[in-house]
Amino acid sequence: MKHIFILNPYAGNTMFAENLREKLAQIKGLDYFVFITRYAGYETELVKKICHYFADEKLRFYCCGGSGTMRNMLNGFEDLSEAEVAFFPCGLTNDFIKCFGGKQKHFYRIEELINGDVISIDYIRTNEGVALNTLSMGMDSNYATKMESYRMASIFGKHIPYILALMHVILISKPQEYEIYIDGKKHEGRFTEILVGNGCVLGGNIRFIQQADVTDGKVVYMIVNNKGLRPLVTSLARKDYQGIQKYAEFGFCENIRIRRKDSSHIVMNFDGELVRNVSDWEAQVVHKGLKFVVPKGGSMNAE
Repeated sequence: MKHIFILNPYAGNTMFAENLREKLAQIKGLDYFVFITRYAGYETELVKKICHYFADEKLRFYCCGGSGTMRNMLNGFEDLSEAEVAFFPCGLTNDFIKCFGGKQKHFYRIEELINGDVISIDYIRTNEGVALNTLSMGMDSNYATKMESYRMASIFGKHIPYILALMHVILISKPQEYEIYIDGKKHEGRFTEILVGNGCVLGGNIRFIQQADVTDGKVVYMIVNNKGLRPLVTSLARKDYQGIQKYAEFGFCENIRIRRKDSSHIVMNFDGELVRNVSDWEAQVVHKGLKFVVPKGGSMNAE
């Protein structure tokens, strides 16, 4: 097997690239390549080229970056059912591995990841590509936009950009008219936030469900109107999961379709990457459609 490391030098701490190379060089018998991304979305191009070049080889791909790096990497595969992927978290947000609770620390140990086990997990397929963790729009996509503006504030602490952006969007977010179909059932109204989650955490530290099962063939959905926004934010901050479900329409589904009633484009936070040119989103769960590497010592149980 060839181990392919897709490394985003712009995610998180810029020193991790050199540190990773040093660690890999010390692992005896490891057949590996390290590829460095050059710009946002380059991961997708790299995966396509590598799969073509090593068409007859067994490959395992490692996302060495954050949530957006993983999303871009997954979108490079022609057939995800044939892919084998691992997540070596190096970004500002590494939200998906938080499904593994207190065991997520094992993902940071590259030797345990290389020697890990492969399990089959769910992912989200949409009409604009695939996502592993979340799709969200409204307050959250405003949040992602503002977070980019505050990114440099991370020199004062890695969570500072998220706190500043959250405070900003609570003040400016306005509800929009949406038409939503959840497993075929129609929902209409003015909503401030719509979230679809395969994982359990969004934006680095916003946990919207206590524990996610990424093997059950369902995603969680959360729909929030303006009246419920502020008490919901308080519930999220307190990790009050009963409160979250009280102030939002909350449930589980296999398929969802979302469109603005005025046919305007929706700004979608798509696993940390903003997509702006789509007015009608369709998404469905692909049940156990992805081979995912769990490090030695890892677990699916949140703690």
